[in-house]
Amino acid sequence: MAIIDVLKYDGTNNVLVWKWRPRNDGQRQEELRLGTQLVVNQSQQAIFVKGGQIADVFDAGTHTLSAQNLPILSSIIGLAFGGQSPFKAEVYFFNKAVAMDTKFGLIPFNMIEPSFRVPIPVTSRGSFAVKIADTKTFLNQIIGTVRDFEADTLKQYFRGVITENVKTAIMRISKEQKLRPLELEAIVIDVSDAVKGIISETLAKYGLYLELFNIEAISIVDEDERVKKVVAEYQRIMSQDVEERMRLKRRTENLDIYKIERSFDTTEKAAGNLGGGDGNGILGTMVGLGMVQPLGNAMGNIANNVMQPQKSNDDEVFSKLEKLGKLKVAGFITEEEFAEKKKELLSRI
Repeated sequence: MAIIDVLKYDGTNNVLVWKWRPRNDGQRQEELRLGTQLVVNQSQQAIFVKGGQIADVFDAGTHTLSAQNLPILSSIIGLAFGGQSPFKAEVYFFNKAVAMDTKFGLIPFNMIEPSFRVPIPVTSRGSFAVKIADTKTFLNQIIGTVRDFEADTLKQYFRGVITENVKTAIMRISKEQKLRPLELEAIVIDVSDAVKGIISETLAKYGLYLELFNIEAISIVDEDERVKKVVAEYQRIMSQDVEERMRLKRRTENLDIYKIERSFDTTEKAAGNLGGGDGNGILGTMVGLGMVQPLGNAMGNIANNVMQPQKSNDDEVFSKLEKLGKLKVAGFITEEEFAEKKKELLSRI
């Protein structure tokens, strides 16, 4: 029977809990003794367990095991004071550093696309990071007889809690915001925030602290031909919508000119309907309709705004030049008037 002189763990950082055990296929032929050196790294905590009962807890540092620093274990197994008595106990090393980048993903679930009445498979993926906040609670609630507990094991323990809450949050928030399945990327942050609080509260019951919870994407699975057709039609509609918004934006940028153009369009149509055979043409029709005075006032206001010298920045100068050009093309000012005003406006730049 061998006696252990130094007890420590120097394994990888992805192991949250490491249980000390003998090297010979799990058959304990090695024992601890008073005088053994216990080395606990800065990010670790060690716990001695005997008969399923937590005995003693050691924080970072190098400890020489003795009856004095193993008071609970001493009372359980009656260690001899001052001797080199061998004893058996389970020893767990806890990694209290943050366990980063533990991934998770949802099994696709269906959401009905309201316009096309087609079920759309929706999925989500993300990651979370935890650290052990309370080693005793974590040991009692989860570890049990598990030999090693890696960060990925958390995913197995809490997969149901995470996926069910993410799914519920997606359904609820999308309904509140009246979003279609193809628009769910817009609520990634909202879902993350909503689920993080629930997961954090659940993990706290197991002695864990949720350092990070992040939904990386909420996406659809478009392997089905029906889904592909819905996606293509949706993209076509969105493209047309964007083009229409751009067209309206261009119209509103020159609203005054647009109003004048529409006035001329209306006048010409009215003149055509009235025959226009009295020789007065468009002007005669406008007089008959009482449109000359309102149109003259509108043109006068635009001309005054353009022709009167004002202090302005470069953008205003260019805007006025553009309006002058349109007035010249429409025949409301002469080439000479345009050239004179153009020279005056350019002198302000």
